[in-house]
Amino acid sequence: MVVLSAAVISTGKTLVARQFVEMTRLRIEGLLSAFQKLVDSGRDHTFIETETVRYLYQPMESLHLLVITNKSSNILEDLETLRLLAKVVQDCCQIQVNEENVLKHAFDIVFSFDEVVSFGHRESVTLSQIKSYTEMDSHEEKLHQMIEQSKINEAREMAKKKQLELKKARLQDGGGSGPKMDGFGGGGPDGPSSMSSPSISSFQSTMSSMGGDSGSRGGGGGGGGGMMEESAPAWTPSMSTDSGAVIKPKEGPKKGMLLGKKKPGDIFGPSEPAPSAAAQEAVVEQAPAAAAYNPLMDPVRVEIEEKITADLQVEGGLNGEVTCMGQFQVTVLDAAKADLVCFKLAPQSQDFKYKVHPNLNKASHAANLLEVRDATKAYRANTPAPLLKWQSKSGDEDFLPVTISCWPSSTADGTQMVLELELTDMNVSLEEVYIRFPATASSRPIISSCSPGEAGYDAAAGQVVWRIPVLDKTEASGTLEFSASADSASLLPGSFEAVRRGQTKCPMDILECYHQERKDQISYTLEKVSVYALRIGA
Repeated sequence: MVVLSAAVISTGKTLVARQFVEMTRLRIEGLLSAFQKLVDSGRDHTFIETETVRYLYQPMESLHLLVITNKSSNILEDLETLRLLAKVVQDCCQIQVNEENVLKHAFDIVFSFDEVVSFGHRESVTLSQIKSYTEMDSHEEKLHQMIEQSKINEAREMAKKKQLELKKARLQDGGGSGPKMDGFGGGGPDGPSSMSSPSISSFQSTMSSMGGDSGSRGGGGGGGGGMMEESAPAWTPSMSTDSGAVIKPKEGPKKGMLLGKKKPGDIFGPSEPAPSAAAQEAVVEQAPAAAAYNPLMDPVRVEIEEKITADLQVEGGLNGEVTCMGQFQVTVLDAAKADLVCFKLAPQSQDFKYKVHPNLNKASHAANLLEVRDATKAYRANTPAPLLKWQSKSGDEDFLPVTISCWPSSTADGTQMVLELELTDMNVSLEEVYIRFPATASSRPIISSCSPGEAGYDAAAGQVVWRIPVLDKTEASGTLEFSASADSASLLPGSFEAVRRGQTKCPMDILECYHQERKDQISYTLEKVSVYALRIGA
């Protein structure tokens, strides 16, 4: 069989054409124009033979799908190729095969034609394989997006908790310092006679650094908003014995100013020459709000991520081996405290192969320690560093926590698909379980039933999607049943994706986290996640 060209032709013009052997443009145009004179619109699937070539064509509503071959080609194989190309055109146009949709999806049609025919010979491919080749769908990208989304969700939850804690702390600090603030503003007319001059100058320098105006302190009238303006007269002899208690609350705003060295006034415009008390309080309260940019509030963040992939047979069971790959990643958020962070791990399983980062001490890893080999190569702030990677392969079906089996059956309209899902490891809890099957819009898939979760058809992705929020021992099995006007081969391979949080297949536990040189204990935040990505009927 040698296919010379394939084209979609409308009345009087060619919409899309693709040649697969070396021919001149004039020759191709001559063959296409000759077909429009020879075609008989009253017949369906048929062919026309001339002295040199054979035309095989199929009407598609108001258009014709045409395949041109040489006369020595096997006509039965040519008809199979024509049928597959017709499915390709129908799938690319999705809704209706007309001139507008063909021109709109011209590149998709051409790329799909190239997957069917190569150098004039037909490739052994199915429609689902053609779609996966042309879409360039990446499981790696999906897994990365799932992991990133889970991190974002967890960070939002942590940020909400920290904001509530900071709000409570501010309320407690404000309630405890309220009477002392009233003491500052409620001083008598005695003046600061009992204070020594160094104390007064120190206090005035503090006020000056906070942006106070010495000229405004003389005109306060005892108003509620003039605390900063009447601070100097507030130092009365009766308070000299409790000066320590009075000075202590003043450390709060000073420390807050130091934490807020981003200087919002310098970024958004020049600061006011004499800010009011409300403005001062707003600046002081801005420092704790900066914690929203770092909701974890720990100098080190540890992420232990694992990805488990496998191919499954349609009727259940493994098709090959299960591959488990993981990594131990560290992000130092505060380099001053954790530039040389060190981890002591629990004894590691020998069922996995490990690789250590070149900057770490491999001899220490043999003793379950992750230490920097050279102190000059310390961790950089806010830069994720994968310290340890591991991998394992297994042919044991028990390595996976689930079993999946499909029961496709042919019907008069197409295929009836029944999927059975069962959780075999009751100690495992899987979240965000997604099971997908490819199905074109022209196949008109219909979901008969699903339990648990919910199922539907994603027209944009061309998939039947079954989503289960949580699969655990409380609800450890489920079934999905749907039908489609397509053969079973076009509904496969399906995919299974799920996330397991808080645990990994490789036992990776941190016993201690400390500074390598100072031996100080370092607090850290730990996130563990395992992502399962399985293909069904691959």
